[in-house]
Amino acid sequence: MQRRKSNMALTEKDMLDVYETMILIRESESQMTSLYQNGKLPGHILPCLGQEAIPSAFSKVLKGSDFVVTGHRGGGHYIARGGDFKGMWAELYMKRNGVMKGKGGQMHLVDMQKNTIAGNAIVGATWVLGTGAGFAAKLGKKGAIVACFGGEGATNRGTFHEAINLAAVKKLPVIFVCENNRKQLWNDISETTAVKNIADRAASYDIPGITVDGNDPVAVYEKAAKLAERARDGDGPSILECKTFKWTDSGSNLRLEKEEVEYWKTRKDPVALFKKKLEGMKILDAQADEKIRKAINEKIEKAIEFGQQGKDPLPEEALEDVYSIPVSNKTGGAH
Repeated sequence: MQRRKSNMALTEKDMLDVYETMILIRESESQMTSLYQNGKLPGHILPCLGQEAIPSAFSKVLKGSDFVVTGHRGGGHYIARGGDFKGMWAELYMKRNGVMKGKGGQMHLVDMQKNTIAGNAIVGATWVLGTGAGFAAKLGKKGAIVACFGGEGATNRGTFHEAINLAAVKKLPVIFVCENNRKQLWNDISETTAVKNIADRAASYDIPGITVDGNDPVAVYEKAAKLAERARDGDGPSILECKTFKWTDSGSNLRLEKEEVEYWKTRKDPVALFKKKLEGMKILDAQADEKIRKAINEKIEKAIEFGQQGKDPLPEEALEDVYSIPVSNKTGGAH
């Protein structure tokens, strides 16, 4: 098959868009973490602070018809996908006007209007859902692809092998993205994983595997764009490993080494590094940056207020939306 020629480079506007998305994710997740730590948010959270470059870069790779399947730290992906921001914050407060009607919380931001399938309660289930979405995309025959995200810990589950093996056999249009933030609870990746790079496992399925600096949005975009193109061309799945670091665990740093967190915050901050890059390219200056941040902070304030003012779900609504509406078959029955 002759491959289409496409522009793999980000324009200056694209880079500014990516930067704004990174700021929105950073500030929103920071506010969420602060509220949670102060007992002002219900439920449980898994922030993606420090990992903002990955979802922001993918926002320039994916189309509206594509599917996004997120792992447990999927808030940034929902934001980058252009999801209902106010509805997301209402969901964080577990309100009826949330994107999941107050039933999902931060880790389960499912929004099929955005083709977004969010974090599953089972670590590693993400990969299977991604393969399922890959079947849907292929059967739809509209050139849609799937970006399926999960952590390095989830790659050690059997579902990772099962999902990717089947996707490879069936040549499904899925990019399996490992957001390698190095930590699984108390354990460093060196204590749990034998291979140096998760992407090296791709050879076992005879598919491409690429490792990239997950804190560099331009690098992530360039690699992801190439893998997306081959997926759209019918060449099957791939593995993209984005090496990064999570700044916080479950809303706290009790299971992370203070010195290591400080190193990544001061030396490897993706937002600060990309800001410096844009300034060096004369794409961004202090005045423009201040304007961006002001607008974003105002947007977050309004979303938080919207979430706080929402109504709680009613008890009688607990079992609604558990099953999909039955589809009638040709004989008029339901199945």
